[in-house]
Amino acid sequence: MKREDVLNYLTKIPKGMVSTYKDIANYYNSKAYRQVGMMLHSNDDKYKYPCYKIVNSKGYPSFNYKFGGIEEQIRLLKEDNIELINGNVDLERYEFNLILETPRLYLRKLVKNDLPRLEEIMNDKVMTHYERHFGSNEVYEWYLKQREIYKTNTGLLACCLKENNKLIGQVGLTYQEIPEKTVLEVGYIFDDKYWHNGYASEASKALINLAFNKGYNEVYSIIKWNNIPSQKVALRNNMHKVLEYDKIYYNKVMRHFVYRVCKDEIQGK
Repeated sequence: MKREDVLNYLTKIPKGMVSTYKDIANYYNSKAYRQVGMMLHSNDDKYKYPCYKIVNSKGYPSFNYKFGGIEEQIRLLKEDNIELINGNVDLERYEFNLILETPRLYLRKLVKNDLPRLEEIMNDKVMTHYERHFGSNEVYEWYLKQREIYKTNTGLLACCLKENNKLIGQVGLTYQEIPEKTVLEVGYIFDDKYWHNGYASEASKALINLAFNKGYNEVYSIIKWNNIPSQKVALRNNMHKVLEYDKIYYNKVMRHFVYRVCKDEIQGK
């Protein structure tokens, strides 16, 4: 992790969000959280590199904020419409925990402030392959489930456009059950207004590569029989169908296709 890496991360944090020292270090596969603080303190351009957006792992601003101390940092956070409670930023609402980026997308952990947008996305047309619309309570339960899954270093992530931080869907790696085994699956849900732009392929391919870099040898996609667009995404990701089986959703039997890509298949190309 280099100084320029740390400063560059600051430019990715959108208005209305913060990151932590740990977020930055983890993004660059480092445990040197304190070193992040020292690098931030070497920042001489507070406009290009907005280091006021960095708080500690409990959401507390820094007494050592270089450009005016903690009071100035708090003022700047409030200017960004970030609410502090008892002096702390609520990270569940405002944390920009970046996991991966692609040429057009940021993949970060979901936060509570995403809920209104998730309700818009998880509509009848988008969730047709789940055989139902997700109401407010179901979206909230879904969100809580993903936050819990994050503890396993998997889970569906917020997929946002770099150009404007617009949340356009969810994509991630999760463990799923298929006949006789548990597999690592890449899955996604996108706002129908953003279909047919290559976002699902771009994000899922990056996640497959991430899985391989973390030591996994194969990644799967489990797709409903009539979800032709997702099957095409799987094929673009060099996957091939290895299994068909029936799943029961809400007392309905649904045929699913299982696609797989192996690390050695990619490396051999």
